[in-house]
Amino acid sequence: MDPREAILARLLIVAGSVDASFSKRRNETDVSGSNLPAVILFDGEEVARETDPAGRTALTLRHIDMTPEVQFRLESKAEDVGTKLNLLRAKLIDAVLADADLLALTVNNRAIRYQGSMTATERGRSMEGGIGVAFTFTYIMQPGSLAG
Repeated sequence: MDPREAILARLLIVAGSVDASFSKRRNETDVSGSNLPAVILFDGEEVARETDPAGRTALTLRHIDMTPEVQFRLESKAEDVGTKLNLLRAKLIDAVLADADLLALTVNNRAIRYQGSMTATERGRSMEGGIGVAFTFTYIMQPGSLAG
């Protein structure tokens, strides 16, 4: 079992539960208009930690830091966009950091860190806004057993 995919699949479920009226998408960049509101999971990047023991082999367990991003996108009145996005951010942080299933997929059942967020807005017929929220998940990769 690939822990990366298990974490990403669960993260999309958790993000979608923050507001069930949002359509759930994964790695979709062109979301606007009739597709809003939406919550989009971007798989992000991962890096192997270099703190592995000396003399390791290619199949030695590795600690991996993966940083996916969850984006909420919506349309609203200009004066409401920021407040709505901040509320979604807060609910997501609470949900992710407390989710037992996500925590169980990480090192020592506690290796999830909130990394930060960034907002973006643009005017159209109404104000479109988005907020991206990033987390780092540290998990153990076991080469040789990822594909099944």
